[in-house]
Amino acid sequence: MGTRARRMRHQGLRMALVLAAVLPWLACTTAVNPATGRREVVLMTPEDEQRIGDQARREIQSSLGLVRDEELVAYVQEIGDRLAQFSPRRDVQYTFSIVELDEPNAFALPGGHIFVSRGLMVLANSEAELAHVIGHEIAHVAAKHSANRDAHAKTFGIATLISDMLSGGGEPIHESETAGANPIARYARNQERQADLIGQEIATRANVEPTGMARFLTALDNYTKLSQGFSMPQTYFATHPALRERMAEAATRAQTEAWRQRGDAPPGLQSQQRSLEEDRDIYLDRIEGMAVERPASEGVFVDDRFLHADLDFTLRFPHGWTTRNEASWVGAFAPKRDGVVALELQGPGNDPAQAAADYATREGLKLQGATPVKIGELNGFRAVSVMPTAFGPLKAEITWIAHNDLVYRLIGGMQSGQLRKYQGLFRKFAQSFRPLSREESGSVAELRLRTALALPGETLPELSERTGNEWDLTFTSVANGIFTHEPLAPGQRVKIAVREPYVPDAAAPSE
Repeated sequence: MGTRARRMRHQGLRMALVLAAVLPWLACTTAVNPATGRREVVLMTPEDEQRIGDQARREIQSSLGLVRDEELVAYVQEIGDRLAQFSPRRDVQYTFSIVELDEPNAFALPGGHIFVSRGLMVLANSEAELAHVIGHEIAHVAAKHSANRDAHAKTFGIATLISDMLSGGGEPIHESETAGANPIARYARNQERQADLIGQEIATRANVEPTGMARFLTALDNYTKLSQGFSMPQTYFATHPALRERMAEAATRAQTEAWRQRGDAPPGLQSQQRSLEEDRDIYLDRIEGMAVERPASEGVFVDDRFLHADLDFTLRFPHGWTTRNEASWVGAFAPKRDGVVALELQGPGNDPAQAAADYATREGLKLQGATPVKIGELNGFRAVSVMPTAFGPLKAEITWIAHNDLVYRLIGGMQSGQLRKYQGLFRKFAQSFRPLSREESGSVAELRLRTALALPGETLPELSERTGNEWDLTFTSVANGIFTHEPLAPGQRVKIAVREPYVPDAAAPSE
C-alpha cells in the first residue's frame, strides 16, 4: 500500500476512534428545542441556566444598577408577563427589569431574566415597539440560545481538535480564526434572526400591533447613524445581522401577520387591537416623567463636583479626569489612565479606624502608615495598601470617612509607578468630602422625559426653545421619529427632556 493510502487509513482509524469517544457523549446531551421542535446538542442543564442567570443578574444589579421607578418597572413586567404567556417555553420564571444604561439595548440571561435599558425606553415610541423588543428577548430564552451557543462553541472546539489531530502534525489553527470568531459569529447571527422571527410571532399572538419591530429597528438605525455616523453594516465578524436587513425582514413579516390576523382572527379581535396613535399615547403616558439619565437619587455631577442630596455630601474630583457614576461606586480616571480615584459606601458605622480594620481583614490587605485624620469637621482614617484588581495590583491611598452614621471609603490608586505622582491629588480629593450646604442641596436637579403638544405651524426648533428642551435637535428628532425642520401637526405630541428640581428622599440614608 502506498504512503498516501496508509496515511488515509490511519486518519480514518483515528477519526473512528475519536468519534467513538465523542458521539456517545454528544448523544446523551441532546434535547428538543421548545421553540423550534428540533433536537439539538445542549451542554447546559436548566439548573445550570438558572444558576448562571441568577448570578449574572446580581452582578448586573451591583455593577450597572437597575431602575427603581416602581411604576415604570411594573409596566415593563406587565408587558413581559402578557407576552410570556405565548412563549414556546414555560419551564422558566420570566422576570423583566430596566437596567441603568443610556444606550438603547436589551438582553436576556439564562433562566429567564430579561432586561431593557433606560435608553431603549427613551428611544421607543409605542408600546408595540417595546413589546416586540421584549418578545425578541423572550425568544432567546425560549430557544435556549445561551445553552446552544455554549454547546456550539464546545462542539466546534471538538471538531477543530479532530481536524488538528488528522492534519498530521501541521500548524495548529488559531482559536480566534475558528470557534472564537467566524463560526460563532455566524451562529449568533442565525440566533438573532431566529429570535426576530419567534419574537414577532409571540408579540402578534399577544395581539400586539405587527409593525412594532420594524418601526423600532428603524429608530435604532437612526440612533446608530447619529451616534456612530453610519448605519450598522453586515460584517463577517458581526454577531447581529445588519439593521437594514432586519428592518426589511420584520416589515415583510408584519405584513404577513396583518393579513393573517384579518383572515384568522375571531370576530371582534381586530377591534381589540389599538391603532398606532392610541398605542403611542398610552406608551407616552406611562413613560412621562421617567429619568432620562441616571437619577439624582444616585448623585449627580456638576462639572468636577459630585453632589448626593439623599446622603447629604459632596466632593470634588480631579479636574480633567474622566468621571463615572455607577451603581456601587463613583470615580474618575486620569487622562493617561494611569491613576484612578473612587468613592464607595462601606456601610453603617461611626468609627473610620474600625471600618479600615474590617475592610483590611475582609480583603486580606496589609495597611501601612495608618493614621487618624480630620476631613474638615469629620473623623477619618488613612492608610496605604496594595489592592489586588482584575487588572493587576493597585498601589492605593485609602481614606475612610464617617458621616451621618455611614462610613465612606475613598480610594486613590495607581497601577504602576510611584504613588507620589498623584498623591497630592488623592489627598485633595479626600479632603474635599463635606456635607452639602442648603444652597447646594436645593440646586440638585435631574433630567426627566416630558411630552409637549405642538402649536399650530410650530417647528421642532421652535417647540424645543419654547419648552426648554435640553436634548439637541438631532437627538430630539431621532427620539420622536420626525424630521427636524418639517412643520409639526397642531397638537402633535413630542418627547422632550426637561431639567427639574430634585426632592431628596429623607429615607435614603437609613436604607
